[in-house]
Amino acid sequence: MTESLIRSATLADLPRVLALSARDPEALTTLRHTLADRLEHEPDTAPDDIARTLHTGRERFPCRDAVTGTDTAELARLLRESDGAHTSPVREPGAGPVLLLDGSPAPASVPELPEITDALRRAEDVCRAGGDDSAARTAAVQYGVVAWLLARGVTPHAVHGHGAGAWAAAAARGELPLSAALRAAAEHATQPTGAQQTPIGAPADSDGPATPVVVIGSESARTTAESVIDATGHAGPLRLDTADGAAYARLLAQLWRHGFDVDTTLGREGRRIRLPGHPFRRREPGGAGPADGPATRALTPFEQRWLFYDLVRHGSSGDHNVTVETVLPGPVPAPAEIADAFDEIQRRHPVLRTVFSDPAGRWRARTLPTATVRPTHLAADPDAGPEQLRAAVRDAARQPLRLRDEPLLRCCVRAGSAHWALSLGLYEPLSATADPRLLLDELRVLLGAETPVPAPPLAEPEPEPA
Repeated sequence: MTESLIRSATLADLPRVLALSARDPEALTTLRHTLADRLEHEPDTAPDDIARTLHTGRERFPCRDAVTGTDTAELARLLRESDGAHTSPVREPGAGPVLLLDGSPAPASVPELPEITDALRRAEDVCRAGGDDSAARTAAVQYGVVAWLLARGVTPHAVHGHGAGAWAAAAARGELPLSAALRAAAEHATQPTGAQQTPIGAPADSDGPATPVVVIGSESARTTAESVIDATGHAGPLRLDTADGAAYARLLAQLWRHGFDVDTTLGREGRRIRLPGHPFRRREPGGAGPADGPATRALTPFEQRWLFYDLVRHGSSGDHNVTVETVLPGPVPAPAEIADAFDEIQRRHPVLRTVFSDPAGRWRARTLPTATVRPTHLAADPDAGPEQLRAAVRDAARQPLRLRDEPLLRCCVRAGSAHWALSLGLYEPLSATADPRLLLDELRVLLGAETPVPAPPLAEPEPEPA
């Protein structure tokens, strides 16, 4: 079963995504053309190197565009031809799109992505004992797509599903182990009760931008999923045809334009190279940017040192995240419970609401009035042991921060079968006045969590030979 489904496009075959941003449409146009000049003069530049540099080596601005192509020549041409500039709304960390798994039958072939391949193998194991392997395959493919998107930095606001897709959604939300969800799909069990726990297309924040809906399924066999969206009046949902390898790249490009900082490298290896920088435009007095007033303060020497180092290095802030993590026994608390406890931690400790801004060209620190960071829930892994869960949330907390106008804090959660893991990541300059370990203990107490599973002792260093 698995072999017939994965003999299709591999990760190396998928198009590349070049994601650009600038302060305004004019600067974005200039950036597109200067990058196209570079690619035309150096056609041997590896597209993966370009994508990696744009993803890890650039600041993020609200005016965005992205092109997808298979080689350097095509990417240069598309940069020249593009005249789009999508001014993205400000997205709170963790406020991702709604994912809707439409439950349409799995296509004859899907891209050979690790998360999909692994889910298909699980479905094959489950169906050896009997059942509808077509429904299990459908649930496996749609769960694998969600897992792949999570690995690309897409943190869903909600995950819903219909038919077999409802079981994939339940597994993606961490309500069921994947093997149990695949078995339920194969046996045509009644859909899980949590399939519609949040209205489709509801905004992540009633005062913020509407949350886009991403329909995941087969383009040739659409089900009632789109009619559900139409009933809400949500115009133009984004779509991902699971059989179309190029659709995966196009979706990440669309999410980038909508203001989500997704991993547009698609998980490919690449190296950082020198590319044309953002065009410099002097800001006029009274221009965009947070006001410099009593609510801001000058940076301390310690903050200046690390901030300026990471701005020059582009994307190195993850090296300076102080991370702590813990593994706890039992089931993971409900996402709303974790979010409420994390909000309370931010309310109690104003340093966790600190952001760095550069109004009028001078870097300042300010404290946001309310909590804005939301916990990041990694895909549940029922087969992971305590140390695997610990490593996963630690690695997620160490990912680079944006540094400009956004909180310098991260909270990550991952559920296993008998344990769950929780981590905090805090930008090192803020750790001078906040102890991440004490903050994590405080968060654990608010959640009423049990005694943590102790971490394995550090290995003793081997004595040097005489």
